[in-house]
Amino acid sequence: MRKSVDWILLFCLLGLVECNTTEPIQEPEIKKLTKDLKSKNAEVRADAAFALGRRKGGAKNAVPVLIQALEDQDGRVRINAVLALGLIGAGAKDAMPALIRTLQDPNSDIREYSAYTVGRIGEGAVNAMPVLIQALQDENTGVRISAIWALGSIGVGAKDAVPAITKSLLDKDRDIRLNAVNALGNIGSEDGVPALIKALGKPDEDWSILDSAAEALTRIGTLEGMQAVEDFHQQQTEDANFD
Repeated sequence: MRKSVDWILLFCLLGLVECNTTEPIQEPEIKKLTKDLKSKNAEVRADAAFALGRRKGGAKNAVPVLIQALEDQDGRVRINAVLALGLIGAGAKDAMPALIRTLQDPNSDIREYSAYTVGRIGEGAVNAMPVLIQALQDENTGVRISAIWALGSIGVGAKDAVPAITKSLLDKDRDIRLNAVNALGNIGSEDGVPALIKALGKPDEDWSILDSAAEALTRIGTLEGMQAVEDFHQQQTEDANFD
């Protein structure tokens, strides 16, 4: 029996593997896969969603049926439909209202991948901000990470999320703190500077987080932030000379 999650699609969504198809995309093929999404067999529906995701933007015409698949009773189908919409990217912007609902799905995998997909689609993602901010309190670490990433991918439009993201800098999970630092840098709001300076001043913090905080402050470019970065690098030099 197949696993409940098609990991290749997830890796495609996160850009970890190359997912280009070798054969040209044919409209009849898309139509067949779209028809298969309505099959009575859940495995056929899941496979169809998977295959459509592999076609990326070429499957744009299948977006309406993929949106319907988000309501499927089978978890595999819903997960693959979410990931397929993320791979289609901006062409799946009409799915945003439905994705806002799946961000609240009882299945934590679906909530996690929905957040990534919202970030990948981009257009209209600002409308998902209230739910993404709420997801920062999710009990599932993966959901929190994906929500932070999605907010960071929105960029300057996510300024209102800065207070919630700064709270994530206190999370016990290192990956959440790292994603929070990067998100604040991507959003570029001066409101995030005090929290980034505070993060930079923690000598016991993970070095990747410290370096990312320095980079984020440099990108935002306030005088206070730049001074903190200068002091940080000076301390690094002094520590290195002492050793």
